[in-house]
Amino acid sequence: MDEKSQVATPNNNESSSNSRSGVNMNPAEGIIHIRNILLGDLVQRWEVKINRMESGVRELIRKTESRLAAMEEKIERLDKELKEELETNLMEIEQENEELRTLVENFKQEFEEKIKELDSGKLDKDSIAEVFMQWAQQFKKGG
Repeated sequence: MDEKSQVATPNNNESSSNSRSGVNMNPAEGIIHIRNILLGDLVQRWEVKINRMESGVRELIRKTESRLAAMEEKIERLDKELKEELETNLMEIEQENEELRTLVENFKQEFEEKIKELDSGKLDKDSIAEVFMQWAQQFKKGG
């Protein structure tokens, strides 16, 4: 058979065009190739933009995680300092309360002793009446 007698079929045309370009392509690859030719520059620019955005998002996540870790450390440190200060204040208050209790108890004992002293040195009504009667009798005799 000579070349002129061959019938052109889609497979023959495809294989002849593929063999001419030196590339064996299926239809899907051809569509992708055409898309790359038509939209390749636009797709590349979008891919660059998307890559930059992804990189920026990753950097923001890294910075946020770093800041969060620093804040957690600071909160833990402040919490520890606050607990220590509260414990110190509580111990000081308890000591002051004990000192106040001791002072109150001492004042109470002193007060009770003073009352006893006053009670023991105090004249009752009968004693006072007796003294007045004696004075009255002495005035009557002397008078």
